[in-house]
Amino acid sequence: MRTRLAYFAAIALLLPATSRLAVSQQDTPAPKAAPAAQQPGPKHYYKLNFVLQETDEGKVLNQRTFGMDISAEPPRANGMLLDWWNMRSGTRVPIPDSKKDVAYIDVGVNLDVRAEEAPEGLQLQIASEISSVGTESGTGVTAPVIRQVKVKSAVLAPIGRPTVVFTADDPASKHRFELEVTPTQVK
Repeated sequence: MRTRLAYFAAIALLLPATSRLAVSQQDTPAPKAAPAAQQPGPKHYYKLNFVLQETDEGKVLNQRTFGMDISAEPPRANGMLLDWWNMRSGTRVPIPDSKKDVAYIDVGVNLDVRAEEAPEGLQLQIASEISSVGTESGTGVTAPVIRQVKVKSAVLAPIGRPTVVFTADDPASKHRFELEVTPTQVK
């Protein structure tokens, strides 16, 4: 009997506490749902037309064009890195090494591009490497002289209008290199 009495006494003491707990749970507002992860906007596709011009005292010596199709996304608030788009155009030149073997080096044009949309056009990060075999030879060296221009730049390129990416003078001659890009949106 005492066990039963102790049991009912415990229930009598706990009942008011549980009813208050239930009421306090009803008064609390439901927690707000966590915001969904921000989804990136749709990708848009562009064609980048590059013109590489080599001049000597204003006279055009060589002009080459390159086209590259890329995709670009709206600006990202989360700081995620964008995709790199690459183009390689050139020749593998044989170079004798010290063991009387032949090694090869790549000579030509390498373009690496990242693109992000902006209200004024495309924000482009462009890493370019232009190299060529020089006509002069080094003293006592059987390997050819390799001329090289490396530039990493950022430009804001309006859609449909040419934009100069860089201009660089060759330190060994009066040659000047200029790279220009024109983005157009692909429908």
